[in-house]
Amino acid sequence: MAASGSSSAGVGIAIDDATLETATAVVEDAGFSSAKMAMIRALCQNNVFTTEQAAELIGTVSMSSDKLEALDLFAERLSNPSEADAIVEQFSFSSDKDTAREKLSGMSPAKAGTLAAFPVESDGHRSSEDVDRFLGALDAASMSSDKVEAARAECEEHPTPPFSCEQMLEVLKRLSFSDDAKAVLEMFAGPAIVYPMTCDEIVSVLEVFSMSDDRIAVLPSLKPFVKDAQNKLAIVASFSFSSDKVRAEEILRDVLVRLEPSEPPEAAVQDVLRRIGSCPAGYRWRKVPSGWRCAAGGHYVSDAQVSANL
Repeated sequence: MAASGSSSAGVGIAIDDATLETATAVVEDAGFSSAKMAMIRALCQNNVFTTEQAAELIGTVSMSSDKLEALDLFAERLSNPSEADAIVEQFSFSSDKDTAREKLSGMSPAKAGTLAAFPVESDGHRSSEDVDRFLGALDAASMSSDKVEAARAECEEHPTPPFSCEQMLEVLKRLSFSDDAKAVLEMFAGPAIVYPMTCDEIVSVLEVFSMSDDRIAVLPSLKPFVKDAQNKLAIVASFSFSSDKVRAEEILRDVLVRLEPSEPPEAAVQDVLRRIGSCPAGYRWRKVPSGWRCAAGGHYVSDAQVSANL
């Protein structure tokens, strides 16, 4: 159920102008350049931009050296790196403009991918009746240690179906001490008995903890549940201090979007089938469930065999 995956180099989610406008405003308000750079990095890891969009984000930092560093973050993230003018215009000095053009000339165009869906376990979602029973047990426990023990028993005796974020929040809000909340959150995270969450939902879990240090401490436990990594900026921006923004980005750096695999070109598939298929008559292959069958019907090649030979 971990949400961190592997997005191919040069493939990500195409950022729309409305999201960019919000993101640019958030980055501009970040204060120190280190925080701004961390936030731009968080955006670049999973999204694809036009050079015009990238120019807006690069423009949020003031120093030429920072602008060039920010430009490096867009390597393999620009859909049209050959259209360099919008980015080059962000630089004041001709030497920096030349450096920016050189960097852009070495970049390959990025492509937009499609997010893969997160599956729901066969047991479905935890019922409200089960959650109410658990919350009743927590409310009945007078000591904080008893509440933690009730949570431990629930996780061990009823590990499935997983909790939703909203259900987990109801549990955490019944714990008075941050150490107890951290311990119970770890019980949920360890065996992954909570469903993947949006970045906004992750922020709502972090807000259970009043201290920034506690939020940073629990973020590693939460990161496997991020299901919309293209929106990691929301998590980074939720921290108040620049140093915490930088640390949050570092923690989340390996959380990548899960993309639907791209379909190989039909011509390439047919070439593989001709090479590995056992149809001596040379009939064209047609797609069937889980594989390919020659037009005459007598020969079959599995999808796994095709993928292994592409």
